[in-house]
Amino acid sequence: MDFDGGLVDGRLSAAKARKRYFLTTADMADLHYTTPFWYGIGMGTPMKYYRPSDLQEKAEQKYGKDVFAEKLKEWEKREKKKQLDAEKKRKDEQARQSKKQKLMTTVPEWGRQQLTDVASVGALAQKCSAEQLQQVLVFAAEKKLPVIEAINAVKDEALLPRKNFKELQPKLAKFLDVDADATLKKNAQKLARAEASKARQAKLNKRITGAWDLTVTNKQAKVTGLKGTLDINGENCQGYIEFPCYHGNLEWYNKEGHEAKYMEISTWWKVNWKRTYGKLRVTVKKDESGDDLVEGTFNAGWHRSSWPALLRFTGVRKGPCMDGTQGNDDDSDRDDSDDSDSDDEV
Repeated sequence: MDFDGGLVDGRLSAAKARKRYFLTTADMADLHYTTPFWYGIGMGTPMKYYRPSDLQEKAEQKYGKDVFAEKLKEWEKREKKKQLDAEKKRKDEQARQSKKQKLMTTVPEWGRQQLTDVASVGALAQKCSAEQLQQVLVFAAEKKLPVIEAINAVKDEALLPRKNFKELQPKLAKFLDVDADATLKKNAQKLARAEASKARQAKLNKRITGAWDLTVTNKQAKVTGLKGTLDINGENCQGYIEFPCYHGNLEWYNKEGHEAKYMEISTWWKVNWKRTYGKLRVTVKKDESGDDLVEGTFNAGWHRSSWPALLRFTGVRKGPCMDGTQGNDDDSDRDDSDDSDSDDEV
């Protein structure tokens, strides 16, 4: 096996020389070296390169010829093992990826459905053969689904006969007798509602641009009811948020983050001549009359004595929406009350 890697014009770098010839920097201080021609100003300290013959001579002087030969033999043995282990790891990973890909492509169509609860896992188990169940579990594990704990509990038994699976999994066994088609249909409907709710929220959040009159809702008497302003420019995604106690310029506004219930916007303000960063979390909703309103929190990143660090607020639009539409959207964009997977509110 070749261990001459790392040679540049027949010379070995200082770092590799120390490892291969068991020398210290002090040992190599009096040896002749060269530096690469491409090193120049601003590139840091150049790496030194040494002739292998000089390094071997120095190592034999330090350890003796026989001792050095023995140390070199052991080093080559270790390096060979490292290379073989790395190659084995690479091949094992290739085999794993190949097997995973094969399983993925042969998962039955009904097995591609995401799982939302333990009953869904049981329903799938009822419809699966042992091999299909293994495929479904691999697919679900790759997707890191909400029932990953239940999946982990059954994956070791996936290759056993179904009767053994039922005996070994008392937590899931009661679900093996339910109407699998009805359970999976209900599961699919729940996922569809969640996707629809996510799409509605994304549509609402895109209307964040424009000016808003804000009102602080913290319970502390000192701040509750304080008025503020949020202004976001839809063209360049810049703007500001301002309260009597805290304020900040919008530093970053991710247009792609609309699908999350709460958008996160980075803010900044100079405090004692230093730029201090904060965070604005905000979501767009509809009030009972169908008008736009915002709700969120603002942490300026700096704290005034006797004032809360985090301000909670609600707000109403004080001008036209800057996304190209005028006024409020008449669509009924209310969250589905059955969607239990929405983000936590601030």
